[in-house]
Amino acid sequence: MNWLTNKKSSILFQITIFFSIIFFIINLIILVQFLLDNHNYKTLNIQRYFNATRIVLESRFEQADDQEINKKIKHLFLKLSDVDLRALKELANEYEDDKFAPIEIFEYNDKKYIHPRPPKFRDRTKKNIEFRPFKKKRPGPIIFIDLLDDNEIRYFWLIVLLSTDILLGWFYYFLYKKLKPLVRLKNEITKFSYGNLDINTKAIGNDEISQVSNEFNNAITKIRELNDSRKLFLRNILHELKTPITKGKLVSDTLEESRRKEILQKAFLRLEYLLGEFVKLEELTSGKMNLVKKEYRVIDLLDQAIDILLIDRDKLEIFSNVTKVNVDFEIFSIALKNLIDNALRYNTNDKVEIFVKEDSLLIKNKGEPLKKDFEHYLTPFSREYESIDKGLGLGLYITNNVIQSHGYKLYYSYSGCYHLFKIQFKIDS
Repeated sequence: MNWLTNKKSSILFQITIFFSIIFFIINLIILVQFLLDNHNYKTLNIQRYFNATRIVLESRFEQADDQEINKKIKHLFLKLSDVDLRALKELANEYEDDKFAPIEIFEYNDKKYIHPRPPKFRDRTKKNIEFRPFKKKRPGPIIFIDLLDDNEIRYFWLIVLLSTDILLGWFYYFLYKKLKPLVRLKNEITKFSYGNLDINTKAIGNDEISQVSNEFNNAITKIRELNDSRKLFLRNILHELKTPITKGKLVSDTLEESRRKEILQKAFLRLEYLLGEFVKLEELTSGKMNLVKKEYRVIDLLDQAIDILLIDRDKLEIFSNVTKVNVDFEIFSIALKNLIDNALRYNTNDKVEIFVKEDSLLIKNKGEPLKKDFEHYLTPFSREYESIDKGLGLGLYITNNVIQSHGYKLYYSYSGCYHLFKIQFKIDS
């Protein structure tokens, strides 16, 4: 359904529909005009035949010969024929016969023959009397050869139709060719929105669409270069951080067994763990990591988050059940760790309450209201909620990305001096 809606909203689709309608309307208009002209053409031909018949009758009354008569009817594109009428009727390939029509039309040897029928009058005694304008011997029937080609009008409208259709087709192709790069650009931008930087929107041409495509391609090239530089920087930073952590672990192992040694070892283990998770989160937010999802109990995820924080469980009050979710265990535990950590830092009450429900997880703590809208704190390096001495402002940003990557949603509300963070596991479609 979305595909159909997007297709209907497409500029190329709308232009195609528009040109199809225009093409149909123009062809219909030309067809109607052709039929009208064809009808008028037949009417004009009848008038032409009658005028020529009148000239012939007047000329014969004046005893003019056929050569003189042909000169008089030349402007009507007709000439007299000496063909025999009976033979013509027998040999004609096409014969239009209507006993009530005043004109008989024959086609023979690619010529068009016209025979005006003599009129008949009825006297008072209702006897048929054939009209005879001559007192002497009656001349033969009048038969014309029509010098005009009936196909000319058909050829004319056929040329008009073909020319119009070719012009419309060329104009549609011209627009389609100009707008096609826009569709390609849209598809490449869609790929880019999913984190794919291996795209190419370079276009040939100097029009505005080509310029936009080329500028966007230049921007993607710079982003790709910056991304490569970021990866190199992170790789160097992680290498530099791993070295002192490894040395610290080695030194702590040489100490005598004591409470101090245990604290140091846990601290270095946590740093090493967080460093590894930082790498995973970086890959996740950049779209380069695939989640390894399995079904886990929410309470187990909470235990992992608490272990990472190295806090006393007495600071939390957990109301749990056997709810299970399909998540990446380590990544999702970090998201829960961030939410619990924030709740503990800004809690003004004794304990942070955590409620595990069938379709959601709620983390509740008492505290001062936020200074800005919640969406503001979902952006990276937002320090109003995580001050400079407490964090870099990445906690909620990372948490929201992790939750969304699992197909869940993070909600926030503040009521009665309590902050309430809610992870919705089941989202109504």
